[in-house]
Amino acid sequence: MKTMHLAVAGASGQLGSLVVNELIQLRASRPDMVLTAITRAPERHAAWQEQGIGVRFGDFDQPQGLAAAFHGVERLLLISTNTIDGTGRRLEQHRHAIEAARQAGVGHIVYTSFLQPEEGKRSLLNDDHRATEALLKESGIGYTILRNAFYQDLLLVVLGTAAVDGQLRTAMGQGHVSYVAREDCAHAAAVALSDGYLGSRILDITGPAALDAQALAAIAAQVFGRSVKVVPLDAEERVRHFIAGGMPAPMAQMLAGIERWLATDAMHIVSDDYGALTGRQASSAQAFLQALPPA
Repeated sequence: MKTMHLAVAGASGQLGSLVVNELIQLRASRPDMVLTAITRAPERHAAWQEQGIGVRFGDFDQPQGLAAAFHGVERLLLISTNTIDGTGRRLEQHRHAIEAARQAGVGHIVYTSFLQPEEGKRSLLNDDHRATEALLKESGIGYTILRNAFYQDLLLVVLGTAAVDGQLRTAMGQGHVSYVAREDCAHAAAVALSDGYLGSRILDITGPAALDAQALAAIAAQVFGRSVKVVPLDAEERVRHFIAGGMPAPMAQMLAGIERWLATDAMHIVSDDYGALTGRQASSAQAFLQALPPA
């Protein structure tokens, strides 16, 4: 039986770990799959090795060893790094990984990108992704680009203390967001990595609905069992609110900047690509909130 060697780069992260677990489940009915997890901390994954998964060291900041880490891999999941600092380091990390994949003879790369608005609406969040997508297109390697929406985890920050004081404070204005479950993104990545697709494709992975602040308040009210009112703030007010709640200033400024960018409605995107890829329906923001343990 011809095998298909799949690898997850960035396997130790939250998304990467979920993808590896998804692939383990898929492998139960796919004996042709050979799985490798590539991580900066292979010593943490003895349990994967016991399940027959190869675990290799790989660090995008150490490009000299990456081609060896990718040796023999046919299809590679390249999970975007979390180096979001505006220095260009994340793009260099991605460049190192793509070049190493080319040197190693990888036939297809699945890349976790971010929903891309029109060219005129740039942001710190998507500039590196846009540039990485260009590198993939120039590499000559077949690719699947998964443009993921914001994770539903961010709702915990967006809603803040709404469950306590009934106020949803936000600088997102009239903007909309199609929040997606991290688990759905992991499943989409596992399917895209294992489905044998040979060409090049770009898929938008979103939740089932684009929600504005009023819709979020209505969902929160239903889940929390109390009235929730939207309190519009400008970006500066939002920064002060975050800091007052104990958030470090750099994080407060970044999140307030994201909300100000959302106010342009750049993220008003809903796609059925997830369903077409996986045969499943993406889970809703309401389901995510209802599944949270009681405060």
